[in-house]
Amino acid sequence: MQASDNMHRNGQLPSFPRPQRERWQPLRSGFLNIYRFDHEEFHYENGRLLLRGNNGTGKSRVLALQLPFLLDGEVISQRLEPDADPAKRVEWNLLMGRYPDRTGYTWIEFGRRDSGGKEHYITLGCGLSATEDESGVRKWFFVTTQRVGTDLELATEAKQVLGKDRLRQRIGAAGQVFEDVGAYRRAVNDALFRLDDYRYASLMNLLIQLRRPQLTRRLDENELSAALSEALPPVSPAIIAHLAEAFRNLESDRSKLESFRAALTGVERFLSGYRRYAEVAAKRRGDRVRAAHYEYESGMKEILTSEAECDRSLAELARLKAEIQHLSAEQEAVQAEIAALERSPQMNG
Repeated sequence: MQASDNMHRNGQLPSFPRPQRERWQPLRSGFLNIYRFDHEEFHYENGRLLLRGNNGTGKSRVLALQLPFLLDGEVISQRLEPDADPAKRVEWNLLMGRYPDRTGYTWIEFGRRDSGGKEHYITLGCGLSATEDESGVRKWFFVTTQRVGTDLELATEAKQVLGKDRLRQRIGAAGQVFEDVGAYRRAVNDALFRLDDYRYASLMNLLIQLRRPQLTRRLDENELSAALSEALPPVSPAIIAHLAEAFRNLESDRSKLESFRAALTGVERFLSGYRRYAEVAAKRRGDRVRAAHYEYESGMKEILTSEAECDRSLAELARLKAEIQHLSAEQEAVQAEIAALERSPQMNG
C-alpha cells in the first residue's frame, strides 16, 4: 500500500506490481493533473489500498475520482462525492479556483493470472477537461489492455496531457475510447464482471452506499438492506424449479397426510367398537374351545383306559393260547400212549 511517482527516477524503470490470482484484482491506480496531484500513482497490496494522511492531503479525492467512479462513470455529485454533497462540482477537482483551464486523467489497472500462468491486464480510465468560463466538464473514458507507464503514456515527453483524439491514437487496437457513459459501463462490465445490466447497476449502487464516510453513524438500515438485496446474484432457474417442484410435492404430501389422518380416525373409531365385539366373540369361542378340550381330555382318558384293558386282555389271550398248546401237547402224548398200549401183545393176548 504505497503511493509513488510513476516517472522514471534516477534513470531506472519503475517496478510495477504483478497479478497473483486468477480473479481480477486492482494492482495500480493513479492521477495525472487532477486536484493537487500532478502525477501520482498508488500501488495496491493484494487488491487493497490504505490511505493515511492529514486533512486536505487528498484522501477523499482518491475516493471520489477512483472507485467506484471508474466503474460507474457518472460525474453528478450525488454519485461522485463520498458525502453526496450537491454543492461540490466535479470541475473544481481540475480548476481549484486557480487554473483557467485544465485537463487530467484518473485511471486504475486490474490484473489476473490464468491457470496457465499467463498475465492479463485491463486499464480503465477517464479523461476530464474543464475551463473556468464553462459549467461542468468534458469527459471521455477508455478501456485498454495496455499498462500505464510501460506501453501507454497519458502525457507527452514535454508533460503535456493528451487530449481525447491523441489518446485514441495511442491506444489503437489495444482498447477503446468512449464518449458515452453507458457504452463505457457495458465495456467495463464485459471486461471484469459479465453481469446483466440490472445486477451491474445494483452493484454500483451498493458500492456508492458502502463508500459513504462514517457509514455507521448515518446508517439507514432499510436503504442498505435494499442495496445489499439488489446486489445479490439471482437465484438459478434450476434451483427455483427444484424448489417449486418441492413445494408442489409438499402440497401433495400434505393432502396425503390429511387423508391418512382421516383414515386413522375412522379406523380408531371402528376399532373402539370392534374391540368389544372381538372380546365377546373371543370369549364365546374360548368357551367352546375349553369344552372341546375337556371332551378331548375325557376321550383321551377313556382311550388310555381301553388301551390298558386291551393290553391285559391280549396278555390273557396269549396265556390261554399257550395253555391250550400245552394241553394239546399233553393230549397228543396221552393218545400216543393209549395207541401204544392197544398195540401191545399184552392187550392182544
